[in-house]
Amino acid sequence: MKKILLTGGLGYIGKYFHEVNKSSYDITVLDTNFFGNIPGSNKNIILKDIRSVNLDDLKDIEVIIHMAELSNDPLGDLNKKITKKINHDGTVKLLNLANNTQVTKFIYMSSASVYGFTENIMDELSTTNPLTEYSKAKVANENYILNNELSFETIMLRNSTAFGFSKNLRLDLVVNDLTYGGFANGKINLLSDGTPKRPLVHIHDICSVIKKVIEDNRNLDKEIFNVGSSNMNFSIKEIAETVGSILDLDEITFGQFDSDQRSYQVNFDKLNNFFPDFKIEYNLSKGIENLVKNFKHYKLNGSEKRLKKLQSLIDNDNLTNDLYWN
Repeated sequence: MKKILLTGGLGYIGKYFHEVNKSSYDITVLDTNFFGNIPGSNKNIILKDIRSVNLDDLKDIEVIIHMAELSNDPLGDLNKKITKKINHDGTVKLLNLANNTQVTKFIYMSSASVYGFTENIMDELSTTNPLTEYSKAKVANENYILNNELSFETIMLRNSTAFGFSKNLRLDLVVNDLTYGGFANGKINLLSDGTPKRPLVHIHDICSVIKKVIEDNRNLDKEIFNVGSSNMNFSIKEIAETVGSILDLDEITFGQFDSDQRSYQVNFDKLNNFFPDFKIEYNLSKGIENLVKNFKHYKLNGSEKRLKKLQSLIDNDNLTNDLYWN
């Protein structure tokens, strides 16, 4: 089995990837475990901040899947300098450590949020317009990869806005948040008018693309792929209405203010051309229905809103302001 280092492997997508692929690959997880999700057995788990990674952590590793970054826009704005140190400097360090090792493939989890705000439909050659510290770091990492010669293939996945159930659930993602709010409260009340558009992709489908890239024998070095589907570009209002329909909600209201100005639609032709047998398994309705099914047996643990959890750890002196464990 291929030996894989999965950074951020205890996180939202990492946890899901490990669950569905642990019998297919020899996976070592590296994660700082901010969100308390260590499984019963600690075998093949390195509890470490990405800023502290070293060559020993890469011993015998063939493929790196790099997810270990502060995971969304509000979290990235918690401390802009720390966001750069973790999301950019940490990634550059990992890339350089992996250079001239046994690593043959490096899969970088970028984001479609690099497109920022635009009325155009964006493909991989479109000019990026990052609006947040999170997306600025993604662009900086992509540029570093593109502008440097490394000893392994590096593939960049610009994932659409993720949704879906994971054993390390996030409720700071739009579909998950709206679905849980509607499920728990029997109504949806948005402050915004719901007009911003987002491309969506279920975490199962993200993980399927990662597996496609791992198994592909072509030279995909420095290729960038938008990950998602052309029929998964939705406005926030459309998402809320779909949730309302599935939950049979009577009350869905919209406001006028929207502090999040990101709005973009994405083209996925390149992904389909390179991997013609890849098909999206979870459309919006199927993903929401699966969330609702899992919510019936789910108990909140306090980690679902990542920014709130980190702030709590800092306030209780579990973490320093630089996000190192005390």
